[in-house]
Amino acid sequence: MKRKLLALLLSGLAILNAYAEENGDSTVWRQAILIPSFYGMADSEGFNTYRYKTGILPLYEHGDRYTGIEYQRNQFSQNGWHSFANETRLITKAINPRTGLGYNLNVGYNRENNFGLVTTDSQYSLSLSDSVRAEAMLNVDRVETQNAINNNIYYTMAGASLEYKPFERVTLIGMGGDMFFSDTNTRAFMRLKAIYDLIPDYGITAQLRYRQYHDSNINVTNNYFNPEYYYEGMMAFGIRKRIKGWMLNGTAGLGQQGINNQSTTTTQLLEAGATSPISGNLFFRTRLGYGRSAGFLGPDYSYRYLMEELIYSF
Repeated sequence: MKRKLLALLLSGLAILNAYAEENGDSTVWRQAILIPSFYGMADSEGFNTYRYKTGILPLYEHGDRYTGIEYQRNQFSQNGWHSFANETRLITKAINPRTGLGYNLNVGYNRENNFGLVTTDSQYSLSLSDSVRAEAMLNVDRVETQNAINNNIYYTMAGASLEYKPFERVTLIGMGGDMFFSDTNTRAFMRLKAIYDLIPDYGITAQLRYRQYHDSNINVTNNYFNPEYYYEGMMAFGIRKRIKGWMLNGTAGLGQQGINNQSTTTTQLLEAGATSPISGNLFFRTRLGYGRSAGFLGPDYSYRYLMEELIYSF
């Protein structure tokens, strides 16, 4: 099975390379390697996630445009319980660093607990007019809780978003879709965001955020947090600023959440990130964050995470 998957991935790379040549792509491709990258997450329920990723990128222009093969090792733990998964993925990515438009397409094979799953985390965005953008997304992966991993629960998420800029300093974003869980539950979700360029020269924005979802099957026991209704409204401030080629960004938000007919409680969000200039032989990206919302044990669930990505091209 592993040999067949590797052959399929290599064939996919060959097809993408031939397509680029036939369509007159004048890009001077380099080769690159994904130096072991890391993602770590820990939450207030004692669940820990660690991902270690490496790969080869035979078609590489910069950190947001390349094609290659990635290998990822996932590790999960909680109160003495451990689980591990291996995943191999074919990925092709082409995102314009100035506009953020383009695609990130990938397909992988994940194996854990002797259960194999074809995965993807893909997006495609385009401009419909000077003031409207659209994005489609598809995500298939495992549900990452102890019970869900033990029971081989996975989900398929399909969604789309529209971004509209009615005025120079105002941006409105709407997103919606469905998550189809393998345990028969379906989650319809919606997210809305209004962004105002508060201090454009410094990249500072004021944001109003709203999200909600509805689970069709609330009798799925302890596989994951699945209330019948959930909603959250948040006021946030963001910053996005380029300094000497580095893109720095951050978000700080405070809001209120509601679960079914219960009283509302406080939510929090803190995120920061940095991306190196795309030129040069080294490309580096990092993100870290903290969030507080609702979970299995009540409204005070919290999590924190850190990720880093390092690519060397030659």
